[in-house]
Amino acid sequence: MKNLFFILLFFVFSCNSSTKQVDELFTKKQAPIEKGANIRMIYSDSADVVLLLESPVFVSKNKDNKKTIEYPEGIKISFLNNNDEPMSWLIADKAVNKIKDKKFIVRENVKLFNTKNDKLETSELIWDEKKEILSTEKFVKITQPSKGDTLYGYGFVSNKEFTEFEIKKKLFGKIVEDIFKDIK
Repeated sequence: MKNLFFILLFFVFSCNSSTKQVDELFTKKQAPIEKGANIRMIYSDSADVVLLLESPVFVSKNKDNKKTIEYPEGIKISFLNNNDEPMSWLIADKAVNKIKDKKFIVRENVKLFNTKNDKLETSELIWDEKKEILSTEKFVKITQPSKGDTLYGYGFVSNKEFTEFEIKKKLFGKIVEDIFKDIK
């Protein structure tokens, strides 16, 4: 009987300690993380390939049922047509894909190119998958070699092909070189 008492006493103290530790494990909200290196992803919509994504590193997180994929060491995205040929290319130093919101945000040294060799430079660009548009409220510089033209402004909206676009607030006249610091 004395041994049974010690066994029960040991069991009670063990359970209290273990239960507390187990509860702490389940109450902490740690996001599951996946990591990958030298990735190449193909995105499709209704069995049509829409873009090809390449990055040296990705980190996938899931916090509060909101999944994000981060690309901390740069990204290259090729938007493809129905024949799986690139129509436009996007490169940036960093990116975040907000899966639930269907928004892809690229930052730092952002450059967007099209098949006409037009180039957009900005510090941030958002790809809205639902609306299929690229946009920013930041400073933009658009170089169009075929027209011999360079455009400057704040705010930008474009189709994913970067063939139809609008600068919301165009800047005219002599542009001071200091304004380009906003691009980086």
